[in-house]
Amino acid sequence: MDEVRLRDAVASLGDGAEAQHLEAKVAEFVKSGDQVGLTELADQIEMKDGDFLGSLATIPNSQQIGLSMGPCHHANIAIRLIAMSISDGTPPVIRNGVIMIDGTEVDNTFAESMHRCESIARLPKRARQIGSSCAMTGDCDDDPDLATPQ
Repeated sequence: MDEVRLRDAVASLGDGAEAQHLEAKVAEFVKSGDQVGLTELADQIEMKDGDFLGSLATIPNSQQIGLSMGPCHHANIAIRLIAMSISDGTPPVIRNGVIMIDGTEVDNTFAESMHRCESIARLPKRARQIGSSCAMTGDCDDDPDLATPQ
């Protein structure tokens, strides 16, 4: 990935409203069982961001890039990975209307990053449709990945 495309990808991923939009789309497709729509979305993400997402570990200066990213970047990366993962067959679970992916932290990383992104970017706060709000509320009982063992 050349430096110009890398800068464009990082700039694009800084858009918190885009992460909110993708959260709504992924949640809509999962809750309605629209695998075709989800697959089409994942294909669009792969086409637009696949080079960047697939080469994060091999990009020169990745530490510098990582340090320059804020919560909106992290939310955008996480929601894209979630869409592609579910599209590839990772089963989502819906608890109290919230989509989670058991055995991973990516859903919670998204929720926490999106919460921070909304605060910093002064976006309207939306109820999370994907990922536990455990980190923000302390109520982790609905997520087996974060719940305290009894």
